[in-house]
Amino acid sequence: MGALIIIIALSFFSWQPLFNPGFFTFHDEQQVARLFQLDIALSAGQFPVRTVADLGFGLGYALFNFYPPLTYYFGEVFHLLGFGLIDSVKLVWLFAIVGSGMAMYFLAKKFFGKTGGVVSALFYIYAPYHAVDAYVRGALAELSSFVWLPLILLYSSKPVISGIFLALLMVTHNLIFLPFIGFYILWSRNIKNIMISLLIAFGLTAFFWAPALWEKQFTLVDSLLIKNLASYKIHFVCPTQLWDSLWGYGGSIPGCLDGMSFKLGKLHIILGILAFIPALKSRSKVVITSFFLFAFSVFMTTSYSGFIWDRVQALWYLQFPWRFLEFAALFSALLVGSVTTFKNKWLNGVVTAGVIGLLLFFNGKLFQPQTYLNVTDRDLTTEEEIKWRVSSTSFEYLPKGVATKTNPNGTLGIDIEKQAIYEAKYQIIDGEFQEFYAKFYPHRFELSGTSTQGAIVRVRIANFPGWKVRVNEKPVKIDDNNPYKLVTFMVPEGEVSVRGVFSDTPVRTIGNIISLVTVFGVGLYGYKRIKK
Repeated sequence: MGALIIIIALSFFSWQPLFNPGFFTFHDEQQVARLFQLDIALSAGQFPVRTVADLGFGLGYALFNFYPPLTYYFGEVFHLLGFGLIDSVKLVWLFAIVGSGMAMYFLAKKFFGKTGGVVSALFYIYAPYHAVDAYVRGALAELSSFVWLPLILLYSSKPVISGIFLALLMVTHNLIFLPFIGFYILWSRNIKNIMISLLIAFGLTAFFWAPALWEKQFTLVDSLLIKNLASYKIHFVCPTQLWDSLWGYGGSIPGCLDGMSFKLGKLHIILGILAFIPALKSRSKVVITSFFLFAFSVFMTTSYSGFIWDRVQALWYLQFPWRFLEFAALFSALLVGSVTTFKNKWLNGVVTAGVIGLLLFFNGKLFQPQTYLNVTDRDLTTEEEIKWRVSSTSFEYLPKGVATKTNPNGTLGIDIEKQAIYEAKYQIIDGEFQEFYAKFYPHRFELSGTSTQGAIVRVRIANFPGWKVRVNEKPVKIDDNNPYKLVTFMVPEGEVSVRGVFSDTPVRTIGNIISLVTVFGVGLYGYKRIKK
């Protein structure tokens, strides 16, 4: 307990900005909007949440059918406890930062004792890329994934527990999950344990990955995330940037003059090498393996690894080779823990205090946002904010076929005008319809009225597999042959009752069943173990 308190106290500089009022600027300014949309969907009775109503320029799309939802469910817990949306997101931020250090402490402690555990924990927290994720990119899902990586390695000899943590990683950040499987295999090297862990992980998360893999073909994701400015080919890190690159709050661009830093941290590099040299003599498998995986992670960020990226298409969805810096931070921090294992307690104490002091002095100042904003929940959840500004930054899960245009910078955008976001939730395209009642939720809608001659109704919902419409309790065909793939259908003359539902497709149903069966199996196994 004392060691964990020390970690929390010495990590102060990494999470102190979260306690300033309002919020701050960062790249991925969708965090509050996503939590807001998840909260609306859950309140409407949708679980698991797959589709949201207002993102995608008010057309709605199946965001959480593809984007890992765990981070936002965690934020929703805080919100249900009474915290505001901004504060709920900040609490997830705090958990991600401090939780990553605690997870690393337990992993490093297993091999290097309590002192080594504290050192590794702090080096993990204060890794420069950790600061980039937290206060430059604001990549909350990726930031949260830092927590699960050490725990997966810690329990690699206990495949059920390791499989649960692998599952948590999958539904936190599926893009990080994919390459990490390779690191997990190289770390464990126990084929039986690996297979059990992966089976449990894939079983628990089948509700998510099965539809995500199969149904992405119906979205714009391939047109946006692996081409043009998002192509991995233009986001390799120059080797000199790994040693030192100016700290900035801009973006990643081709070449070596990026607006954000990709440095590994001089202390991480120097102490990691110092840890490796004696390990060659002592043949420490943990240190040697960690150094190899650290070196490989660094290699994968550079263009020298291009031949691997060219051949492994699954990596293309990772988009940015510099995302491997997360793994470099993991293994370099573990390496540094082995430096403080001198038999002489006095010498060990001096070295420990020295490296921690240098770490806080050089890296503590990195954990600062560029600008603080005096904003409230209301400011970040207005119709214009959600349907226009936030939607303009991310719309890759809109259905394939929506009207697009090429922006001046060469990227693909949605061909839509701002005033369109304020249009009515449904329109009568032809004929006549007198409304009695209309209610719209993220995953369903109800509409009733009368029509003297029948009508064609167009609902402002982008059609996607799973949407079904019934008129007077009879299924009707959806026509989405229009610029934004909007749900369009015919109603007859007379009294009309319409009900639209975003239902599970076969692949979602199968995924749900597999996950439920796996949860039951893991729960039964746990119960028997506890009882025994």
